[in-house]
Amino acid sequence: MLEKVTLKHIANDTGLSISTVSRALSQTGKISKENERKVFESAHRLNYPLATVRTPVELRKSINIALVTKHYTGEFYASLYEGFDQSTVNTKASMSLTSVSHTSSPVTQIISELKNKRFDAAVIFLPDFRAADYMELLDYMPGNFPLVSIAPIANPVMDTVTFDNYRGGYLVANHFEERGYKNLGIIQGPIKQSEAMLRKSGFLDYIHASDNLNLVWQFNGDYSFQKGKEAYDDFRKAKIKPDAIFCSNDGMTLGFMHSAIRDGVHIPGDVAVAGFDDLPTCELYTPTITSVHTPYDMLGKKTIELIFNRLKQSTAIQHSGYTSLVPVSLSVRESSTELSNVFQNYYQRFN
Repeated sequence: MLEKVTLKHIANDTGLSISTVSRALSQTGKISKENERKVFESAHRLNYPLATVRTPVELRKSINIALVTKHYTGEFYASLYEGFDQSTVNTKASMSLTSVSHTSSPVTQIISELKNKRFDAAVIFLPDFRAADYMELLDYMPGNFPLVSIAPIANPVMDTVTFDNYRGGYLVANHFEERGYKNLGIIQGPIKQSEAMLRKSGFLDYIHASDNLNLVWQFNGDYSFQKGKEAYDDFRKAKIKPDAIFCSNDGMTLGFMHSAIRDGVHIPGDVAVAGFDDLPTCELYTPTITSVHTPYDMLGKKTIELIFNRLKQSTAIQHSGYTSLVPVSLSVRESSTELSNVFQNYYQRFN
């Protein structure tokens, strides 16, 4: 029978006192970083039963992170999770998806129980959350459990990593102007979601600052394919039709284009279209779709980096509403540029 490893064994192995070993393992009292490292390395080597949460992050074999969201079927959530999964490569982090879509338990309760389920940190993607919800969540959670939001709000409470949504809208308007479009339209996202308003603001601010552009049509959407179809019905009835339309996400872009093309509208000949998120479908659709590229792997890397920094803190985590923006770019494709001769011949032949 193997002898049980005790504090005395670690003390003998490190040459430190039992009281020093005890303070190191319990993370209480003053102890130098060098001695703390010696104690934990010895404890791992001797197979002393350690409480993972008390082990310094650099000595842990793995960091378990929960990605908490209301998961829905569709490419967006698949792309988001894949990006975060890719960002853990060559790190100690492992990512698990935790959906709160189909549960009767309060969301704050589910998140507060993550620590008991051996999670070390959580990434929160709940776009419907408001400042009061985040404040309630922080009251529930222990101060040494890292939480990072990836859904921006107007008055951030929790530290946040998110895409530069404003810049995305700005880039689309700039692209439309460079292509010579003058009368523009927008299908905006949910008005209560901050990132949707930022995308709209970037787009409109560019238009208002330009002498060449006019906003002639807008439609309130909700990010769904169905709303994109409804937007096309509204567009069809508009007295002044835009030359180019910014759809605030790819789901609505697909809905709009689906109805437009079935109705005989040529894209971009009759109206140019650009979306947001640059999902895989954008390269597969005909015509291919111009869209704001959001690098989910970079979002994951910045988020994990922030979590690791929080795990290294010896004091309780204080959230200041710090927000880190991940840069976006524009993937330009056929839906907002001149059709190739191949597609021109196709349209002439079948229309």
